[in-house]
Amino acid sequence: MISWPALFSGFGFGFIIAAPVGPMSLLCINRTLKHGFWAGLATGAGIAFADVLYALATVTSFRIVNEFTSAYDLPLRLIGSLFLGVLGVKTLWPGKSGAKPEAVRSGIAYSMFSSFLLTLANPATILSFMALAASLGNTVGSSLFLPAGIALGSCCWWLLLSAIICWISGKLPDAFIRSLSLISSVCLILFSLYGISLALLGAGG
Repeated sequence: MISWPALFSGFGFGFIIAAPVGPMSLLCINRTLKHGFWAGLATGAGIAFADVLYALATVTSFRIVNEFTSAYDLPLRLIGSLFLGVLGVKTLWPGKSGAKPEAVRSGIAYSMFSSFLLTLANPATILSFMALAASLGNTVGSSLFLPAGIALGSCCWWLLLSAIICWISGKLPDAFIRSLSLISSVCLILFSLYGISLALLGAGG
């Protein structure tokens, strides 16, 4: 039987947690601008899949996952921030036009896998899901329909964002799109440096 409160709560939470503009949103925007709708959607799908894994770990009380993310919080944050910086630098180079279908499929797979790893490298994600599950109580907070709703809400946001950016990019001059792509790339690098500095300051403090 479907637990509608868990499903709707998960949907709303998944949509809201994905919506704020941050490094992952910028990555999705950048890839949509440079490589099109499917690259942006694949990036969002990777993020949503990682969120679902963390949500599943929360509702099924996988204590080992929480212990692992707590024990390796610093290296995970450093790796994630460094990887984000690498992606930011990589996006500064113009994409190749006339790519073969195999290259397009490979790029979509890469977009999904890289965003999945980046999201997993942020242990703070699981804390937000733990707080959500606790606030909903034992019945709703432990339902498997909660991560299902989170997946649906997150995917809907990334679908909406990719579609809007793709539509906007077709209405604006190429020079403006290139400038917007450059700004998002620089912002990704700044987010990377900020994440590294926070991780190192936390380790030193």
